[in-house]
Amino acid sequence: AAHVRLRSHVTQVHARPTMNGHASEPPLALLLDMDGVIAHVGSSYRTAIVKTAEHFNVTVTQDDISAAKAAGGANNDWLLTQTLCANKGVHVEFDPIKDKFEELYQGTATIPGLCTLETVIPAMGVMEELQRRCPAGIAVVTGRPRHDYDYFLKAHNLGHLFKCAVCMEDGPHKPDPWPVASAAAQLGVKPSECVMVGDTPDDIVAAVKAGAVGVGVLTPEEYARKTLSADGAVQAKGMEAPMLKAGAAVVMEPGFAKLLDMFPPTDAGGSERPSKRARTDGGGRVGVVSRATKETSISAEVDLDGTGKIDSSTGIGFLDHMFQQLAKHGRFDIKVACKGDLEIDDHHTAEDCALALGEAFDKALGARRGIARFGTAMCPLDEALSRVVVDISSRPHAEIHLGLKREMIGQVEYDHMIYPLKAKPGHKHAKVLPRPHLTIYAPTLSVCNYTNTPVGSFRLRCAPMCSSLLHRPLASRSTLTS
Repeated sequence: AAHVRLRSHVTQVHARPTMNGHASEPPLALLLDMDGVIAHVGSSYRTAIVKTAEHFNVTVTQDDISAAKAAGGANNDWLLTQTLCANKGVHVEFDPIKDKFEELYQGTATIPGLCTLETVIPAMGVMEELQRRCPAGIAVVTGRPRHDYDYFLKAHNLGHLFKCAVCMEDGPHKPDPWPVASAAAQLGVKPSECVMVGDTPDDIVAAVKAGAVGVGVLTPEEYARKTLSADGAVQAKGMEAPMLKAGAAVVMEPGFAKLLDMFPPTDAGGSERPSKRARTDGGGRVGVVSRATKETSISAEVDLDGTGKIDSSTGIGFLDHMFQQLAKHGRFDIKVACKGDLEIDDHHTAEDCALALGEAFDKALGARRGIARFGTAMCPLDEALSRVVVDISSRPHAEIHLGLKREMIGQVEYDHMIYPLKAKPGHKHAKVLPRPHLTIYAPTLSVCNYTNTPVGSFRLRCAPMCSSLLHRPLASRSTLTS
């Protein structure tokens, strides 16, 4: 994927990075490094490096640590401490360095360990939403010892988020691709179906070599230094450029909230939800209706959080086409099946299909909480221009003015075609849009093509309804009145 860079601060995601260089399906799994990605270790591991070196009379700075990690091959903090001491001209055996490091990090009977100072970087809500959106789950790929990994998860109540972890003792370390491949295998997916997030070039190299998409993230310290740097000098010493050079598709801010752009919402079955969210009150926004009269037998189902799937068999081709417009452009999943007395007339089939579908919408809307009340849109379709305004108000009323003059559209009479759109004044039945207690105003502004006019109007009903029915943040919700 091409590197998209900001003039200042951090690379942003303007489009979903591709999987393994190809525009394809969204990733199935997420792999996360721990230190600097999930865990803020500036006061723990990095401080342990500084204080361990200090114990052996060596001055090591945070800049020294960052430079070593940017150069790569620095995934083991014990070895990194030994290397930094050697770079300063002091050669210390590995075991004394490891022992002092662990004493500082784990603590003693009288002195709390630096591990107690660690905090969680990403917001819990982001982590939980990513977990919901990852069909195969989330795994941790870390250079930590297993007991340090377990301690952090227990201390911060994160265990429910991750299906598995690859730790220091399990095999070769990053930048070797083995940890990434192993985590993918444990999740039951290929590395090419994963996104691997890390804060060093070693993480990115391991991801790219394994075939995963590598995503970089800045640590809080890196991001703060970069933000405060006016001349770009810090950027030249920072981690962003090395991670991009190593093959990162993008580099994100601490907390990696923009990962949500790479993992579209999913329903319980795993199907993609490009821009809608399911209800959070324990059920999906689905309405199912069965209706039988002397003239017709109908079943209708509406999923407001669908993807535009349509299965309509009414026996009237143009009516099926109109329901297809409603599903496709509203991104509702709709099923309508009808057996009617078409040998006599299309009247009962058109009317009863409208009644059943309207009732299904009403059931799917439920309590109408957490949605925007109003929606409006305009739609040009060749020679026809239509406008629709929808108010999900619980007051059923429709004003539909299509300006049609033809008696027939396809196999259906014009008078019967408007059944799915409005109720006749004084009629005891309301149809598709009034039936779920909506107020709709739909004038056609320009009419030259009498087939495109109803098509455009049907498409247009979808846009404001789709806009209104999206779940909104609390601050933007309207109170629905009766």
